[in-house]
This record gives sequence, structure tokens and C-alpha cells, in this order.
Amino acid sequence: MHKKLQVYHFHNGSGGGVLSVIRNLLRFSKNPSIENHVIFTINKDVKPVYTVEHLEGAKSQQVFYYSSKWNFYHTCRQLAKLLPDDKAIIVAHDWLELGMASNLGLQNPVVQIVHGNYVYYYQLAMGHSAAVDAYICISQKIDITLKEKLPTRNDNIFCIHFPVPIIEATKKNNEALHLIYYVGNLKDNNKQFATIVDIANELSNDAADFFFTIAGGGMTTQNFFDLWPMSMKDRVDYKGQQTNEAIIAMLPAQDIFLLPSLSEGLPVSLVEAMKAGAVPVVTCWDGGVSELISPGVTGYYCKPGAIAEYVSCIKKLQTNRKLLQELSDNCIQKANALFDSVNNTKQFEEVYFKILTQKRKKKVAEKMYGSRLDEAMIPNGVTKMIRWIR
Repeated sequence: MHKKLQVYHFHNGSGGGVLSVIRNLLRFSKNPSIENHVIFTINKDVKPVYTVEHLEGAKSQQVFYYSSKWNFYHTCRQLAKLLPDDKAIIVAHDWLELGMASNLGLQNPVVQIVHGNYVYYYQLAMGHSAAVDAYICISQKIDITLKEKLPTRNDNIFCIHFPVPIIEATKKNNEALHLIYYVGNLKDNNKQFATIVDIANELSNDAADFFFTIAGGGMTTQNFFDLWPMSMKDRVDYKGQQTNEAIIAMLPAQDIFLLPSLSEGLPVSLVEAMKAGAVPVVTCWDGGVSELISPGVTGYYCKPGAIAEYVSCIKKLQTNRKLLQELSDNCIQKANALFDSVNNTKQFEEVYFKILTQKRKKKVAEKMYGSRLDEAMIPNGVTKMIRWIR
């Protein structure tokens, strides 16, 4: 019997868009010769207990706990034990699995998914170039930038949009314009929840009707409503922390998707909202979002913190429902065309098979992380003891 290709995704347990990408890659994998596995790498000093959610399509899900006080070589060796052999594909989403591959000189094929147009991701890509066999960039902007930074690796840098399921959009006929804003943590300054409150304050003086749906953790219900003007409290529904499935169920009823973040890559939440027909009014992040949003066609951009710009766009769509419907239809068409669930997953998997058939150089161990206490020959107990004393 032909042995199946073992593909191992690593995730740091932070949730968010990266986990959504992994979830969809597993869910829409149709190749019977591939088995997908997920390893959650959890720093137990920060998160002593991690609850694993069931991911459809995962052959196995494992939680690997480590400590920042450990010798990094010990961490890498323990993590590597979860791989069945050196033929298993490592799909790297962050630094720890890349550090394992580099520090130990693993011969496993490695694919790094570059999730954002951030210095952090480019530094990972360049620093671990000797260990990475292929890169998958989730936007054209990232693809172009990485090819400029790694000109000798261009043949193994691929631009593939991540898969996002079709969301059943409905024709909306809301008398009150429905606006949705959802993030993992309302207190995350990058997500600019305060801007949403300021927008609501401005709209509260308007005769037109607006209704906000807000989801996100980090606040009690009392603390949340203390921030809202009295005139808006009957025009907002605070959902608290919600699962991805619950958010997707809310989206078809929404007219506008708001995300005034200071910085983003290419948010999965944006694609999901557009597939549901919610028109995005967002900050213009230099990470590939221009592939999706054309001003006045599939949404609008506003400058960071520019409350008047947000309010103007919202009022324009409130008063011109024909325009709102046109933009909504355009959003659905654009997002479904670029972020196809089955075809995009297939393209990811074609990269896995491609690097298996390539002639690859023998990889050499290279220390990428750690201090003088993180050496291959130092017992982990010694490193832990010294760090504990310090």
C-alpha cells in the first residue's frame, strides 16, 4: 500500500487568522494521498492549559508544552519527536518550528507560509532560508517583496491566496444600516476599538438609523457599555468573545464590515465578511488588501483614526441603498473568485508535492536562537536551574 504524505502544521495557540487558514486547509483538503496533522506549540509559562478545538480533516492534533526556561535545543529535540520521520512535510507558520528545523538541521521538507507584509515574517523567511524549501505568500504584495529580498529563491516562492469557504449571502433589506466589528481582543490597541466608539458617537447625532454588532473579548459587558453614548446603547449588540462559526453565522445580516486597525496583513475576517456581502470600510494596510478592495467598487479606505472619513462612507451607503447593493454584490464576486476553498487548497498541496520531487541539498544544523545557556551539549536541567535562579 502506498504510504500517504504526512503534512504537519504548527500553531502557537494564539488563534486568529493563522488558525483560520490552517482550519480551512484541512477542511478543504480533497487529496486522498495526504494526511494532515496539527501540533499546537504552547509556552506553558504563559498558558499553562490549552484547550484544543476539533479541526475537521485533521488526522491527529497534539499539544506540545514547552518553557522559555528550557535549553532551546532540548525544546527542539522534544518537538521533533512528534514527527514520524524525515519525510514528513513541516508547514511552518511561526518561529518555533523554523527554529527547530534550523537548530537541529532537520532533513524534512519545510514550507513556510508568509502570513503578513511585516518585517517579522520577512526576517523569519531570510533567516531560515537554508532550512526552508518553499515559501507560500498569501498576497501579491508579499510575494513581490519576498522575491526582492530573496532573489536566488524565486523559483520556490509561490503566491497562493488562502482558502475561505463560501458563505451564503442573502439580499439585505435592513431599515437600520447594520455594521459589524469583531476582533479577538477589544483592548488590542492595533485593532482601534476606540475608533468604533468615536464613529458611533458621531452617528448618534444623525437622524438615520444604525445598528452595531460588536464581538471580541477583553471586556466585561459593564465596561463595554460604559464607553457608549446613551443614545446608542439600544443600537448596539455586544456579543463578547465568539467562535469563528458564530461570527460567520452573523455576517450575512450585516451591511458594513468595519476594521480600523493600524496594521494588518490580509485578514481572513475581511475575506469572510466580503463573501457574506458585507461592504468593508477599513484602513488601507500595505499588505495586499488592494487586491480585494477597490474604492467605490468593493469598499472604502479611510486613514487611521479619521472618524469623519468613516462616518462619511457609512452615511453614503446609508442614503444610497442601490450603491450599497452594488458594492455588496461586487464584494461577493471578488472574494469568491480570489479565495476559492477547494482550488486554493489544491494549490497549497501542489507545492508540498513539488518540493518532494526536487533535488534538495543536505541541510546543516545552524543555531538560530538561544544564549550561551542554549547549547546542544548543556543538559536541560542545568539551563533550567540557572534561569530559575536568575
